[in-house]
Amino acid sequence: MINYLLPFIISLVMAMVVAPFVRTFIIKKNIGLQKPRERDIHQKPIPRLGGVIIFFVFWLLVFGYQIFYPEKLHFVDERILGIDKNLLGVFLGSLILLTVGVIDDVKGVNAWVKLIFQIISGIMIVAFGVNVWWFANPLGGANIELGWLTYIFVPIWVVLIINVINWLDGIDGLASGISGITLLILLFLSATPLVNQPATALLCAILAGAVFGFLPYNFNPAKIFLGDSGSMFIGFIIAVAAIISGGKIATVALVLGIPILDAFWVILRRIISGNSPMKADKYHLHHRFLQAGFSQKQIVIIMYAVSLIFGILALSAGTRGKLEISLWLVGIMFIIGLGLIFLKKKNSKEK
Repeated sequence: MINYLLPFIISLVMAMVVAPFVRTFIIKKNIGLQKPRERDIHQKPIPRLGGVIIFFVFWLLVFGYQIFYPEKLHFVDERILGIDKNLLGVFLGSLILLTVGVIDDVKGVNAWVKLIFQIISGIMIVAFGVNVWWFANPLGGANIELGWLTYIFVPIWVVLIINVINWLDGIDGLASGISGITLLILLFLSATPLVNQPATALLCAILAGAVFGFLPYNFNPAKIFLGDSGSMFIGFIIAVAAIISGGKIATVALVLGIPILDAFWVILRRIISGNSPMKADKYHLHHRFLQAGFSQKQIVIIMYAVSLIFGILALSAGTRGKLEISLWLVGIMFIIGLGLIFLKKKNSKEK
């Protein structure tokens, strides 16, 4: 693990140094300032475009390794323009999302348009050879072969995780903190002798450093937001890290289990209510915590703890164990939901 500590620290320090300059620039130029909307919690304009900071730090270090230590970021033997083929596809996919995210942070982009570009980014990495060909059978026995279905599964997986992280970004520090925890869990998993994916571990170490370097400016009260440029980029890299060089999907699904279940519930609720599944509202889990009387800091600490606990459990469990943990996760989500409904009604009566 010591091999990943240096890139983590360098990335963290770079993000901490760059963030204040980007924030000052945004305020001076009056671009990418998020004015309070009906569904927002903040009361005054806050700079967005945090994704530019994280994107810049991440890819600067990654391409530095590609130039000076290419063997440390080796995914496939094939290279294009001297760059690992898989890595080039990840860069192009992330560049598409950053561009759309920046435009959205500055001017606004229709949700369906963003969805189209998210799908394109998923197709992009498939085209450059990032695929998952099989899953371990949670019930034991032969592996579950995906075959040609991988070309459908990978874009769906990418879009799912992008939006899970994007929808988490409704409370100061929530999306960035949980993303950092997820990346650390992926780092530890990828670095284990059993998985042995040092290149994936290095990607996770670099991005985790950038995210945690950004977090002090994003924690409540936030001085700068991730924006769609940040949440979509981070979600994209997490989705890629979970499948590149071999699947680690079950682990990510457990770390992000509560947000994933929340995303499915919100989509289902919107459809049942006759609304577009892409229409933003205030019915996400973190909104329900607020309605139940929790502060922003209390909410992020609770959700950090849940993600960390399930991440540690995922690291120590086998395939069958992950299935059992996922059932516990669903049960906990159900209990949290009932508890929040009870607290909301109690608060309403007291008021």
